[in-house]
Amino acid sequence: MNYLTVDVYKEFKCSADACSNTCCVGWRVEIDKETYEKMIEKEEQLGVLAKEWLDDTRGRVSVRLADHKRCPMLTDNNLCRVVLKLGPEYLSTVCTMYPRQFHQYGENLEGYLFMSCPEVISMLMEKDAVEFDTGQDQRTMSEYPHLRLYLFECTVRASMVEILQSMPQISLNTRLFTAFTVLEEGIRMYREDQLDGEAFEKEVSLYAQEAILWGVETRIGQLVDGRKQYQFLRQLFFIMQQYTQAESQRFAKLIRQAELYFSECGMEQYLSDVQAFKENCRAEYGRFYTNYWVYRIFSYMITIPEYEKSKEKFIYTAVEFAMIQMILLADFVKQGGRIDREDYIYIISCISRVAEHSSKCESIA
Repeated sequence: MNYLTVDVYKEFKCSADACSNTCCVGWRVEIDKETYEKMIEKEEQLGVLAKEWLDDTRGRVSVRLADHKRCPMLTDNNLCRVVLKLGPEYLSTVCTMYPRQFHQYGENLEGYLFMSCPEVISMLMEKDAVEFDTGQDQRTMSEYPHLRLYLFECTVRASMVEILQSMPQISLNTRLFTAFTVLEEGIRMYREDQLDGEAFEKEVSLYAQEAILWGVETRIGQLVDGRKQYQFLRQLFFIMQQYTQAESQRFAKLIRQAELYFSECGMEQYLSDVQAFKENCRAEYGRFYTNYWVYRIFSYMITIPEYEKSKEKFIYTAVEFAMIQMILLADFVKQGGRIDREDYIYIISCISRVAEHSSKCESIA
């Protein structure tokens, strides 16, 4: 078995009561049968009957959320009563695994962490660059029917990551545009059944040249200026309604704050605020923006066997990133020209809950 993970995977440690957006609030958590039986056995030690906080009426056991959608095992100081009274070995599989996630492709296993966890975002903010860990053991798996496609997609993904990480002197917009162009080239070769990694790398090698990227930089600046960005961002609020319905009052307030900002500020004020925002953020968060995209591409872009959907995911991630920035910009202005790091982490965490778990809400959220 071959293993591939991002370095933060091994470094992760739950921040417990220090978490700004705990996974113990707002999600309906399913409980595996073994854990359910343990909770019945340990009722006296836990101090609560299993039937009072676990629902077994629909054929699947899940936690009955208390007021404000809190897990009833969550104490007032945001610690887990199960861990405090019984020990971490009594946690359910879902609680033990989150925010870890695996994808297996035959003998290739990839592991990453959900960015809906604030601690994962905090770790990415601290890193100069996302790095990758590999490993191998002697276990063998059955033959994988899409191995050729998987290996080709890995080559495409690695090329996209290389462009994002190797030239930080080039603007993020230009690097993202180029990475998207690389993805489109991979999709073209896939459609023509040319799943040749070496041929692909030769085809896109031109994109990784600094002189070429500086030329793209000039054209991007002409095509996507601040005024066009302003008009685009004003069109995004209808998408945000799904987030206000899914998240907390705190997050809904931040979205309303952004809506109010964009409804009241004119073009010139926006351009001035964006310039101030960039001057204040570039030094502290510039590396994180790259880390964010590298992490998303690694954990989110491979879509076997429907490879074309990778383009849709890239575009969705771009919209998601734009929403994060517009909410943060409004908060930056509201805070008098400063960024609250905890607010930044919280905003990304809330949006990521919807993006990462839209198809998994029954099992995790």
